[in-house]
Amino acid sequence: MELKEIKELMKAFDASGSSYFEIEDQGFKLKLKKPSDIKVQAAPVTVAPQPSAQVAVETPQISTEEKVEGDVVKAPLVGVFYSAPSPDEKPYVQVGDKVKEGQVLCLIEAMKMMSEITAPRDGVIKEIYVKNQDVVGFEEQLFLIGD
Repeated sequence: MELKEIKELMKAFDASGSSYFEIEDQGFKLKLKKPSDIKVQAAPVTVAPQPSAQVAVETPQISTEEKVEGDVVKAPLVGVFYSAPSPDEKPYVQVGDKVKEGQVLCLIEAMKMMSEITAPRDGVIKEIYVKNQDVVGFEEQLFLIGD
């Protein structure tokens, strides 16, 4: 693994909501961990003040008011989210699209490798939580697939 690739991974990890990342590639092993006292900046979250309550700011969650049922598709790795196969093509999916199990939903680029993220089941795209070219963290919410 080259120094440039390591720096790109570290930058993506630093910008992500993840607190831990580990990768092993051809005998090279890299572990990244953020100290627990560092707050990760994510999407703005409004919380009613409560005495001595801790608020973990990571990825936007579905509010209790929405109560949208379905399965959340999460990022299996840290990288850059791409909603389309190339900049001049339309996105793989949009809110309201029907998808089949195994259908490509997006791409995540890590270390110049593109990984296809596929639908875990048949359903309808209810939510898309990230925007094209956002850096996503491990286990960050990408899509909500409902009935």
